[in-house]
Amino acid sequence: MRFLITSTPRFPIPPELATTLLSAMNDWVKRYTASKKIEQMWGFVNGGGGGVLTVASHEELNAILSEMPFTPFSDTRAEPLIPIEVGLNNFRQAMARMTQPANR
Repeated sequence: MRFLITSTPRFPIPPELATTLLSAMNDWVKRYTASKKIEQMWGFVNGGGGGVLTVASHEELNAILSEMPFTPFSDTRAEPLIPIEVGLNNFRQAMARMTQPANR
């Protein structure tokens, strides 16, 4: 299962925690990149960032995001991803079902 994760600042980080949180975030990214759970990771110019994670379950995603050091200070969203071909095919089939004449 692949998810697009975005995280934006919600609360200011206490200055006395900044160095510790940055170090912990760097370790978190390295750990999950090495394990192939993080496919991509980037930062946003105005703070926060995002990435693509691959996990076996929603529970695994929750566990990984719960360990993210900036979680208490951020609004984090997880959007499930599917290949575009699958999404387009699903939409095509749904539209075909909706446009069929009703059976009486």
